[in-house]
Amino acid sequence: MVAAHGRTARSNLAVLSLFIAAAAGLLTAGIATRLGSNYQQRRLLTATTNNNDADEPPIDIEEASLISMQFTTNPYVGRDKFEMIQSGEAKLVSLRLSPDSLAEDTHAPRSNGYTGVYGTFCVFDDQLNKKDPAVYPTVDHMVETSNHCIENRYTLPLNEVVEAVTSHDSNSIRTGGIKKLPLSGMLFHQGFSGAGLIANALTTFDDTLVVSEHSAIRGALNACDYIHNRFNSNDCSPSKHQKLVEDVISLLSRSSDPNIEHLFLKLDAASSVYIPLLRTVFPDAQWTFDYRKAEHVLAKSTEPKRNSCVLTKRQPSSVMASQALEHNVDLEELSTHEVCALHLSTLVDVATKEHESTGTGMLISYEDDLLQEDALIETIFPYLGLQEEIDANPNEVRARVEEVLSTRTNLRGIHALDVDSQWSAGSEEHVHVSEEVRAASQLFMQSMS
Repeated sequence: MVAAHGRTARSNLAVLSLFIAAAAGLLTAGIATRLGSNYQQRRLLTATTNNNDADEPPIDIEEASLISMQFTTNPYVGRDKFEMIQSGEAKLVSLRLSPDSLAEDTHAPRSNGYTGVYGTFCVFDDQLNKKDPAVYPTVDHMVETSNHCIENRYTLPLNEVVEAVTSHDSNSIRTGGIKKLPLSGMLFHQGFSGAGLIANALTTFDDTLVVSEHSAIRGALNACDYIHNRFNSNDCSPSKHQKLVEDVISLLSRSSDPNIEHLFLKLDAASSVYIPLLRTVFPDAQWTFDYRKAEHVLAKSTEPKRNSCVLTKRQPSSVMASQALEHNVDLEELSTHEVCALHLSTLVDVATKEHESTGTGMLISYEDDLLQEDALIETIFPYLGLQEEIDANPNEVRARVEEVLSTRTNLRGIHALDVDSQWSAGSEEHVHVSEEVRAASQLFMQSMS
């Protein structure tokens, strides 16, 4: 009994130490949340198993604790998670995949085409970008405002969620006003090339929902590449991959807002290599690709803390890996600037080939197209299917768009405290181009010059 008591004391002391570290900012909220949950369960188990032992009095689970001081009360305790998703309260945040999530079947077909894919869900306002798109430029920025997402998100098998939602939505009596929006447009880009301006301006229309750089979309699109790079496996069914992409975007296209009629997706830059895949799933959706001068986009993409493109050295898409073979180079031997140059060149090549081979899409030059006066209202928005909305009240549309365009696209970025919030075309003209940038650009980005 003494030994058991000692283990309990040591366990509680260890947990206490971890929570003190969390309070000091040494642990993330997500880790502290899991520790808190495990700690509560252990306390409950101790109170139950030792209730009849005279040497180990029951612990009052309701007593004040470090946990209760650190985390807010979950207002959704006891609620059915599937019902919260069906009603539109809880929304998809991210995906989790295993090595065989999209593996080819060797026996009977699997339910929904795939298994082992899990979705993370929580409650957050996905229309905060309509209130202030510069402060909430991506879905992640909106998720960060939700205590439920920070402390109480939950994970469920995605195929079961899709099945439950499909069953719910097929019964018009029980949908509670939920409707599925058509995918009106997809915004692809190199990064730092103006897609954020277009996405933020799109939020000013009353009937649009703009989903910007959603982690779950990225996770679905690069699923096969992730499985290959992370688990060294090529067992990834194209049909299951396509079904996963379709299911994820279908979940994100649900809305209970009667005013919303159009869904627009702004993808992260790296997702541009998957333009052909998305067009296969959504052939009727319009799409754009934003690019800019080779040296300028490379210079911006390799700035400190902005150079996420360097990750493609160890985690290349299959398309970029093919490009490396075509250039007869080893990614591991390339410098940061060279890797990023090859990555950016790959994005342009994919978009250009899709545009030329299918006659679809709009390629938008940052300098020659986007910065021209009225380019959005007179050219880009009509192409994306919003001419009727513009004609209904052109002056109001113009005023709202100009207000958005006068503000930098991301006031939550790493340089937010260093720059003025106001933006103008002229403020972007001076881009420092180093010798490393110039050399890498000449090596891999000649087609963009």
